[in-house]
Amino acid sequence: MPSNIYEHFGVTPIVNAVGYASRVTGSSPHPDVIAAMAAASAQYVELDDLIEAAGKLIHKCTGAETGIITAGAGAALTLAAAACLAGNRPEIMDQLPDVSNCPRDEIIYPAAGPFDYDHAIRLSGAKLVSIEYRDADALEKIEKAINPRTAAIGYVWYGLDDRVDLNKLVELAHRHHLPAIIDAAFSMPPAENLTRFSRCGFDLIAYSGGKHLGGPQASGILCGRADLIRSAWVQMVDMDVRSGTWSLQHWVDAGWISRSPRHGIGRSMKVSKESIVGLMKALERYGQRDHAAEYAQWKQSTDVLYEGLKDLPGLQITYLKQALNGQPYPLLQIDSGTGPGAMSVRELLLALRALPRKIILAEDEQSVDRAFLYTQCFQPGDLEYTLASLRQILVSHADRVSR
Repeated sequence: MPSNIYEHFGVTPIVNAVGYASRVTGSSPHPDVIAAMAAASAQYVELDDLIEAAGKLIHKCTGAETGIITAGAGAALTLAAAACLAGNRPEIMDQLPDVSNCPRDEIIYPAAGPFDYDHAIRLSGAKLVSIEYRDADALEKIEKAINPRTAAIGYVWYGLDDRVDLNKLVELAHRHHLPAIIDAAFSMPPAENLTRFSRCGFDLIAYSGGKHLGGPQASGILCGRADLIRSAWVQMVDMDVRSGTWSLQHWVDAGWISRSPRHGIGRSMKVSKESIVGLMKALERYGQRDHAAEYAQWKQSTDVLYEGLKDLPGLQITYLKQALNGQPYPLLQIDSGTGPGAMSVRELLLALRALPRKIILAEDEQSVDRAFLYTQCFQPGDLEYTLASLRQILVSHADRVSR
């Protein structure tokens, strides 16, 4: 096999200056993770045994009661919602996303914003009741929206400035005997967020496995309350089983569920043994990684870029010590220039895409005149290539407009 598998298939690798985003294929897993996935591929296991082992590791690493590994955070959110809708009732599991016989089919959820991933919740069949969580009276509005059809209260983690207060939100949910769900897909770093939401008392927590955790891109974690995780589990796995010989028959014998469901809503979200083991290995490594050293490397690369670009005309380049949402990522904010000789961010993005090896920046969700350059996914040689390419683009633009 050639050393560059992408070029073998006619695809040229890019410089990922976006960060841990799916459109640029997320993280680049550590060799230990890749080795674990390769080893997992060589043998067979019963999937439920592997899921059970993953749950024990997730408990150890997150503090949640247990968990399952999912096909990304999006699948985790769909399964979280499905668990809240169906509970331990296989007759409802069999029908989702049809909620016509579901006694509770509403989930209170933040109003759609710039990072809008609520489709994953709606995919379960749940009807969303949208509340603006950043309003000063959000908790009062949430409480007023609770009714007999409410199945859960959801939250989306946007940044370190939590709105609403998470502890108060969980307390409100539990006071009304409702589970609290949190979409924490991209909440790390800081690394403490791997355990923080369990400590807050959230019943279901969805993490991405392919971002800062460093697992396979199409992996995620759903962790939390054991009974809800069991519901998500049986709605995800292959259900070609028979009563009495089902690998999870002990749940029937214990009275938790009356029978195995048919193929659940998560059947199309199944996870390979390689992805499960890969994310398990990444989880093991996460607490051992030197996060301070990682930040120092990102900062050093960002410093070099800023020093090499700050005096060039055409664009406005600002050094930010942390992301706008407070996450500890140093980065460059790039705004369209003003006045004679100005270059627009759109022109820059297209010029970077036209390079022999494309450089992809993060585009601002609110403004076409702003983009961001992150260095946390840089690989050897990317810093030098990015700096030289940006300088060449800006110098060439200045030469053209000065003629």
